[in-house]
Amino acid sequence: MPAKSTSVWLPRVLFESALITVSILLALGLDEWREDRQDEEMIEQAMSNFLSEIRQNQARVEDAAPFNRGLQNVLSNRYADGDITSIAEFIGIVESYTPVVLQSTAWETALATGSVSKMDYNLVSALSLTYGLQNRYQQTSRTGMSDLTSPQNLSADRLELAIYNSVRYLGDVTAMETELDVVYEEAELIIRDAWKTMKQATPSEVLTWAGMSEQP
Repeated sequence: MPAKSTSVWLPRVLFESALITVSILLALGLDEWREDRQDEEMIEQAMSNFLSEIRQNQARVEDAAPFNRGLQNVLSNRYADGDITSIAEFIGIVESYTPVVLQSTAWETALATGSVSKMDYNLVSALSLTYGLQNRYQQTSRTGMSDLTSPQNLSADRLELAIYNSVRYLGDVTAMETELDVVYEEAELIIRDAWKTMKQATPSEVLTWAGMSEQP
């Protein structure tokens, strides 16, 4: 009797155990798929934000760069000719420089939400370089000129040194603007490549996602 009883309930127990195991594995797999999908959507949104912000910042730099280069050339030539003879004239020239305001909201948001930790290493490295250079440019452009034109640095006997330092400062700023323009271009390409790899998209799909038209 015991042997017969065992032969009746054992298959049923094994079957029910197998069903439970399969159900648990399916539930875990579904949760993992859902988490992966949520991560993918978060990363895609972050990359879209990066792309938009980088393009806006690049446009601002490109708009300001010609004037800043021209100002640097004017100041350099007048310094070489020695025809800036008063503090008021010097201040009038350098105060025409206006620092470019750049945004880093996409980077700060990605760090705060943790989406950066889920991105491809090469993409994160490129974005870190881009926003790091942008931050240095912001700090330099914001504080440099105010330091050069502060009252303690301006006096009749120090005017020539102030002009020289301003020429160097504007040279550094315009060089960083040129570098930023290149870095922004590279960052956009890397973002598009990362999205293509993640979505296994065709080149035309990448252009559509990036908001660009395919070249004829």
